[in-house]
Amino acid sequence: MARFLHRPIDKLEKIAFLEDFLLADYEAASGTIYTSVSKKAVETMPKKFAEISVPTLLVSGEKDIIIPAEMGQEAARLNDKIEYVEMAKTAHFPMLEDKETYLTKVKEFLSL
Repeated sequence: MARFLHRPIDKLEKIAFLEDFLLADYEAASGTIYTSVSKKAVETMPKKFAEISVPTLLVSGEKDIIIPAEMGQEAARLNDKIEYVEMAKTAHFPMLEDKETYLTKVKEFLSL
């Protein structure tokens, strides 16, 4: 999990993350990995972002090495329905690394 984080998180959150991982349905988890990290995903995802028809908040972590923030910016540029937020000093789980900022951004978006 450490490679997904830029900042440390509480021990209880680490335990909850591990429990969630261990309880996950194997087929569902495997399917998610194979459909999100594949040549097909790279080819189809931009089209899907362009097709979004409702206001959508897309949040990236500045330090994310799994899905770099630049990819989030590119996706957001495909559609004016997408509001993009890049969170400083966070990686793949900004909602865990900086809860306060994440919740503020989500609340701001929902109040539109």
